[in-house]
Parts: sequence; C-alpha cells; structure tokens
Amino acid sequence: MTELAAAGPVRSPHRAGGRTDPAGGLLTAVHDDVGRLTTTVNLAAFENVLSCTARAMLHGPLADRYLIGHEQERRGLDPLLRSGLLSAAYPGVDALERAASDTARQLLGAAWVDFRPLSGLHATISVFALLTAPGSTVYSIAPANGGHFATQPLLESMGRDGRYLPWCASAGTVDLAAFAQVWRAHPGAMVFLDHGVPLAPLPVRELRAVIGDGALLAYDASHTLGLIAGGRFQDPLAEGCDLLQGNTHKSFPGAHKGLVAFADAALGQGFSERLGLALVSSQQTGPTLANYVTTLEMGVHASAYTRQMLANQAALACALGESGFAVHHPPGATGPSASHVLLVEGGRQHDDADPYALAARLMHCGVMLNARPVDGRVVLRLGVQEVTRRGMRQPEMWRLAELMARAAHTEGATATAHVAGQVAALAGAFTSVRYGFDDSEAAC
Repeated sequence: MTELAAAGPVRSPHRAGGRTDPAGGLLTAVHDDVGRLTTTVNLAAFENVLSCTARAMLHGPLADRYLIGHEQERRGLDPLLRSGLLSAAYPGVDALERAASDTARQLLGAAWVDFRPLSGLHATISVFALLTAPGSTVYSIAPANGGHFATQPLLESMGRDGRYLPWCASAGTVDLAAFAQVWRAHPGAMVFLDHGVPLAPLPVRELRAVIGDGALLAYDASHTLGLIAGGRFQDPLAEGCDLLQGNTHKSFPGAHKGLVAFADAALGQGFSERLGLALVSSQQTGPTLANYVTTLEMGVHASAYTRQMLANQAALACALGESGFAVHHPPGATGPSASHVLLVEGGRQHDDADPYALAARLMHCGVMLNARPVDGRVVLRLGVQEVTRRGMRQPEMWRLAELMARAAHTEGATATAHVAGQVAALAGAFTSVRYGFDDSEAAC
C-alpha cells in the first residue's frame, strides 16, 4: 500500500497516450473552413457579419468573466449581490450597456430592453415561460406558412395550448376574418408572430383590434430587427405589440444572441426581474458586449445601412428575374419583398427537379444560401444583409445574379471550380465591414 501511494494513481492506458496534440489535424481542418469563408459570397437570410470592433469583444479578457444581472441593478465598483451570489463589478461594461440600452430603446420605440437572452429561441422560451401560464392558449404562425418550426413543440413541452393562426394563402398573411371568429370562440393569452419569411409587414394593428387589451401581442423580429431599427419595415411596438423579441444576427448585424424589447416599462421590468432569477445566470459576456457595440453602431448607421439593404434587394430581384430565375411576388404586392429577404425558384431557364439540389449546386460554387419549404413548395431563401454590410451595392447584385445563373448550369468539377473562382474574386474585393466603427481599411 505504501509503494502504491508513493507511485501515485495508476493511469488507465487510454489516458496515458503519448500524443501531445489530441486534436490532431482537426483544428487545421477548422482553419480550412475559416479560409473558405473568404472565397464565398453569403446570401443566407439568417446570418450576418460583425464589425471588427464588435468582434474584438467576443474574445477579449472580459469574455471569460460572468456578467450578472441587468445594468439597472449594477452600480459602479460595488459588487452585485443577487440571489445570494456576490459577483464582481465592471463599471465600464455597465456604462456601455446603459448607452446600448438607450440606443436600442430609441431605435425600436421601446420603454424597456433586455439583452440577456442567449438566442432568439431562448428569448421565445423566456417569453412563454414568464408571460404565459401552463394551460393557456398561444396562437402562432404555422411552419407551412413561414412560422418557426420550434414554436409549437416548445409550447407543447411547456404545457401550453399551441394553436395556429388562420392563414390566407391568396393574400399571404393572417386571415383576420377567420381569426376573429376563432378568437371569439377560444380567446388566448398571447398571439406570437413568428414569421421566418417576412416579405411584407404583418397586420399588427388589425390583430390588436381583434384580441383587445386582455392578451399579449408578441412580434418575433429575428429577421427584421435591423430593418425595424432603421425605420424601414414596420414599427411593431407603435402599431400595438406589447413586446418585440428575436435573435440579433440577421438584418441586425450583431452576435448570435437574443433581445426582448417592451412597449411598457413595468411589463419589461417584471420580465427582467424574473428572467434573472430563473432563466439566465451569466449571459455569455463576449457576445453580449459585441451586441452592445453593434447597437451603438446601428444608432449611427441604421438608416443608411437599411436603405442600401433594400436597394440591393430590389436590384438582386430584378437581376435574378432577368437571368431566368422565378422570383416570388407576394399576392397583391408591387414588388417581391419589403424586407431583405427574397424567395426564388429555378424558373424556366434553371429548372431543377429538386430545389435543394439547385441550392447545393450554388453553394458548391461559393454562393451561400439556404432552401426551405414555404406554402407547399421548396424555394431558395436569400438575404442581402451581409453583402450590404460588406459594401456591395447595386452593380454587384447584377454580377451576383450572373454568377448564380452560371452556377445553376454547372456540371463537373472543372466548371464548378471556374465559377467558384469568379465568386471568390468578387468576395475578395469586399472584405471590409461597413456601417460600423471600423476603419475603412479594416478587414474581418
């Protein structure tokens, strides 16, 4: 027994291996993925790019530290005591959060803002958990009509009665007359507007008139948050929503996090107090700080950024139509979209039995996007938010459409590589991030 104690514990063979780099070539492969990003043009509607100023917050020393509570709870250098836990104070961070909160309230027309949700889905979880009761009814948009796939399963798992809003396919929006009848028969606690293909504003005022003041009207702005901040879509809180929530990395060019904004400060403060007690401890300090910086950037640049975003969307829609793609137009609309999102099919010149195969072909050529079912068919879903922030303008939209048309017909490795090289050349000309606090020559 003495000899064993002196020798120390016996290491199992699989833990005593001699490799000094257990990751082997895995990290090299990840770096290769990073390198490929620089050769692609990103038209995915659900992503964006941080400025270098904001990105620095992701991996700075503060990213390793806990950030507890809401900025209105923290005061200077005094540590914060919350739920029996005493945590360190960072007054510079508090000042940055106060400035970001003030800016977010102004941009969104809100009385209260909370940056702590860890993602858009976590914001949804928090809203359902803290603002509805088990057994209560929540109406949302069906996935077949553009609603989020996770909303209904989430409501079911939380003991809520999830129901879908009646939808008018010919108008591409909520069937208000049908919903009024449904609501009279079975009123709910909340209407949750979770549209993932927002080509046009939703009828918020009309929905408020239907449900009255006794239920909550919540607007998921995951896709359109940046456009709303720039005053270029709709104004959900001013139109009658009680709260606006969503993620922060689509048309709003922040880190992968979430945000909730309230029209009424008392409702928002009550939500935040319970959020900190039950659903958030540390809030991912690095991404949170990045979002504070992005919010301040949007306070300066939101109007110009979103104006160019919509100009690029219109140019790309026109160019894709000229290149033989079928660009979806909402029923009764004069254009294909009022947001940064476009829905596109192959069309006569780019016919493909499988839209997913067409999307894969485009991605192999370096045009990054995604495809999803909408209204009973699979379409390409494009967004111009990132290419706009990279500095591209209308002429580049026409060049992109030309490259996409070529990519749609590529067959074989040689042809794919040729188009991919042209896409890489376009991407390489736009490596800076605009509409932020970076120097004009900064590259991310």
